[in-house]
Amino acid sequence: MKTTRYKFEQVVQEVSQDTAQFLKDEFKSILESDKDFTRKADYIGLSIGSIDKKIASLDEEIKELQSYKKRLKSAKELALTVGAELFKDYGIDKLEGASISSITLTQARTTSKTELAVINEQKLINDGYYKLVLDEEAVIEAFSDDEKKAVVAKYSYLRVNETQTPVRLKVNKRRTSKTAQELAVA
Repeated sequence: MKTTRYKFEQVVQEVSQDTAQFLKDEFKSILESDKDFTRKADYIGLSIGSIDKKIASLDEEIKELQSYKKRLKSAKELALTVGAELFKDYGIDKLEGASISSITLTQARTTSKTELAVINEQKLINDGYYKLVLDEEAVIEAFSDDEKKAVVAKYSYLRVNETQTPVRLKVNKRRTSKTAQELAVA
């Protein structure tokens, strides 16, 4: 593990348009030094290469943070759903708190989204269902009209995707000053 951060490495990593002249002077200083050319090359190359190591390290940290964020979101969703099931079992619709205004039970709901699956796009375009490309909204609307439905049904069909959101808890935060919330928690 590297523990030394050289001056030129720091300058290279923190350079901006405003400090480009300083970087240029540092390059000159290295090139005009009495050190042999291989040490100069190593010093410059390793300093610039350290940026790649930092970027790779940051990429890895970002991946870990994204994974952790995903796990936290999943944990929160599970906690809200499991809590809602227990609230329902106990017949609780709402709990009021001091720091939290209330925890309420939301109703289960189902949402649906209509998606168009095109079998023959060119035929639909030839029959007038297009903008610069296929006008999917017009094709979906045509399914509502008996005359037009016969034409568009030959080349496409509608699929309805339903997504069910289970009953879950909703934490309603109290709208007070930050100091009052801190005192209530303490």
